[in-house]
Amino acid sequence: MKERWIWPGAERGPVRLLDELAARGYSVLRGDAAGALAPEEAARAPWSFAERLLGARPVLVERQPIKAVPGGRSFAASSAAAPLHTDSQCFAGAPPAVQIMACVRPAERGGGCLLLDGWALLSTIERADPELFHALFTVYRRIPFVFGDSFGPTVSLRGGALSFTHAPVVPPGDAIAARLAGFIEASRREMIELSLGAADILVVDNRRMLHGRRAFEGGAREFVRLLVWTEAQLPSPPAYRALAAQVAEAASRRLAAAPPATRRRLGLGAPPPPEARRRLGLVLEMLRGVPPGVLAARERIPEPQLYRLRDAALAAAEEALARDAEGAEDGALAEAIARMSRG
Repeated sequence: MKERWIWPGAERGPVRLLDELAARGYSVLRGDAAGALAPEEAARAPWSFAERLLGARPVLVERQPIKAVPGGRSFAASSAAAPLHTDSQCFAGAPPAVQIMACVRPAERGGGCLLLDGWALLSTIERADPELFHALFTVYRRIPFVFGDSFGPTVSLRGGALSFTHAPVVPPGDAIAARLAGFIEASRREMIELSLGAADILVVDNRRMLHGRRAFEGGAREFVRLLVWTEAQLPSPPAYRALAAQVAEAASRRLAAAPPATRRRLGLGAPPPPEARRRLGLVLEMLRGVPPGVLAARERIPEPQLYRLRDAALAAAEEALARDAEGAEDGALAEAIARMSRG
């Protein structure tokens, strides 16, 4: 694979990676001869693996093995073809900025990784079907995923970043999803197919690129997938970002009286103050096992303050979970979607 490059180390590696993500939405690399950035490291220490690749501490990292298992019902746990989609599970109102796929073992046959550039797809739709293009930015709808439904336009600002949201299966009766699926099918010639080998690492701009997979045979295929939320944002087309910002501003005014949790699920919540985000980051580091003494020295704060932050965060989480353990906000979300659909 001529696009693959060898990791040159911490000084130049993240710069090249981010440049490639900005230019084309993905990059394929592998670790150096010393064994740095091996897939086993992604499984064992996902936070430090993501930090080394991206050159900055992540806000959150979610790890999942991608491996066919008997009776697996999700695409991640089966050998079936995975239609093009985005990974749109949200943290703080935003989907992951980056998806990392570290190949432990390729399939014996098939299993190629598929990518389609969402920004290029939008450009095609803008020229060919302006009505659909406008609907992708303005129509608030329910977009179903295995991990839970996403609510909002297909293309929207999430956590301040432009994000494309697309489910792998078209819901019955969703005319916008069906029309979009037609354009995706017609874009097969622009689709990128990558055959990754053991120790290859695929890094994808998750808010831009749609991804999928060919069906495969030979159950040994195994990847470690990391979904990474970051403070920094990858670039997006300024005109599309401006349009999404206008739509979000208008929606925020119309839904000003909606519950904060509802506004957040729709991507309309106000961003948290930087200091609150920093404190949450410290709590998350404590919960994943970073020693409090290390954090206290790095941040120049007393250890007792770290413990107070952890207790405050967990107490707030307990209160929120008790309030919405069974999805009590779903009714408010449905009402907000209905209100937006009335124009």
